[in-house]
Amino acid sequence: MSTGKRLFWASRFLTLNILLCIGISWRLWFDFEAIPQVPVFDFLPTLIPLAQKIIIALALLYILGSMLFPKSRLPIGIGLLLLALAAIQDWNRIQPWLVQCMAMLILLVPLQRLYRKYEPLEYLDWALRLSLVGFYFWAGMFKLNPGFNDSVLPYVLSPITNYLTTYKSEIYALGAIIPYFEVIVAFGLVVPKISKYTVLALIGFHLGIILLIGPLGLNSNPIIWVWNLCMIGLLWLGIGKHPPQYNFKFWFKTNRITWFALALFTVLPALNYSNYYNKSVAFEIYSGTNYVANLKMPLSSISTVYSVIEPYSYKYRDSLFIRTFDMYDQEYNLPPNPDPKVLRKLEERMLWKME
Repeated sequence: MSTGKRLFWASRFLTLNILLCIGISWRLWFDFEAIPQVPVFDFLPTLIPLAQKIIIALALLYILGSMLFPKSRLPIGIGLLLLALAAIQDWNRIQPWLVQCMAMLILLVPLQRLYRKYEPLEYLDWALRLSLVGFYFWAGMFKLNPGFNDSVLPYVLSPITNYLTTYKSEIYALGAIIPYFEVIVAFGLVVPKISKYTVLALIGFHLGIILLIGPLGLNSNPIIWVWNLCMIGLLWLGIGKHPPQYNFKFWFKTNRITWFALALFTVLPALNYSNYYNKSVAFEIYSGTNYVANLKMPLSSISTVYSVIEPYSYKYRDSLFIRTFDMYDQEYNLPPNPDPKVLRKLEERMLWKME
């Protein structure tokens, strides 16, 4: 399969992932009566619900149109811009899968122009591989903490360990190598002699996640199932059928917009260690450090508890607590943005709404 066709299929799986995941979590994007929005930028006014609905609908139409007109940069460019405008209206729309897919599609925007110029595409293929290296590398690095072994592993592996009377400690010990596996295997994607084996290993890794978290396992977070399936397609058809070919033109021919997208995968996640970056944007997925705290509000400041959050709230002493994770999981089919700064803003806006 030619490089152009492989990049074509990579863009198709990324586009499909966005459309399916937004479809699963449609209430987060189109329902404005339930939970208050937390805008990314406080200095920008939040758009009214009708304007947001129009922008999101247009974004999805343009992104869908990019699948029908693959040789034009206009549909995908406009679609991504509109989707970014809609996403910054609420931090909880900034999910790892959305950031990853949008950044990779931005990286591939020059592909449409190159279809007509018939220029070599190896450097664009190399950029796609580097984005995956950054993604898996940081996802593994952020799991290197006690919280991953103590809380995430027992939860994710429970579909296996719940049926065992022995060997549980051995299962946990094997699971503890996952962060090291992601970090090491990430670099295998750009090593010609082992890239195919690396792709097969990562496909097996994603299949394992689907079995553990999917309908046969925990039956939780359906967006993760879709994302893992799309990642399998991206790995197999996008890069798995051909070893990487480094082209020296990469440093000179790579478009500035591609460099911007690569920075999201390779450099900026490091800021997460200094709390200057958002956890979802940094691909901190199932790391054990992105604990979603329950919201806590003084009862003296609350006049009414509206119906949407009532099933997820409980009173203790002089405070009202809201089970944040359960609320977003049940209402929107996805977890909330786990960043403490976002949760504090959500708490403030919810308290203001109930005063």
